[in-house]
Amino acid sequence: MPALSTRARRPAERAGGTLGPVARGILFAASLVVAAACEHPGVPHALATAEHDSTALSLFADTVGGFATAGSGGAAEGGAELKATIRFKDFQLDPDSVKVAAGTVRFTLVNEGRYTHDFRIEGNGVDDKSPRIGAGRTIEWSIALQPGEYKISCPVSNHADRGMTGTLVVVGQ
Repeated sequence: MPALSTRARRPAERAGGTLGPVARGILFAASLVVAAACEHPGVPHALATAEHDSTALSLFADTVGGFATAGSGGAAEGGAELKATIRFKDFQLDPDSVKVAAGTVRFTLVNEGRYTHDFRIEGNGVDDKSPRIGAGRTIEWSIALQPGEYKISCPVSNHADRGMTGTLVVVGQ
């Protein structure tokens, strides 16, 4: 009969063995997955840093041409999709005032900050937001918009309260 030990036994030892290197590796990897699924305000989310397929993330509708958009660098070609670029900095949108033509607008969202951000458009019956944008990442996101004034913001945590808000004006053709 084996001698009884007075030290406390670990659960793996009570089950009749110890964790080998493979089991420890699996346990460590599983803990990383669980930790990545949690997010603390202002801390980049591991899943938000993944590359996004802009085609899969885009909403498609008719395109409009011939209108200069703020942040796009000039007028859109006739029949081409409108574009606007928004840069996310900690804690501001650049530019914070954007003017585009009605129709489908393709936003290039550039996160130049160190935190994960979102882009939200609210107003005129629209309340939609882009996928999260991890630090140092850029995504493209399209949305069909009618003429009117919209509020734009970063709805992550308290980012809008800290200044990440602005205005989007959509004008008719």
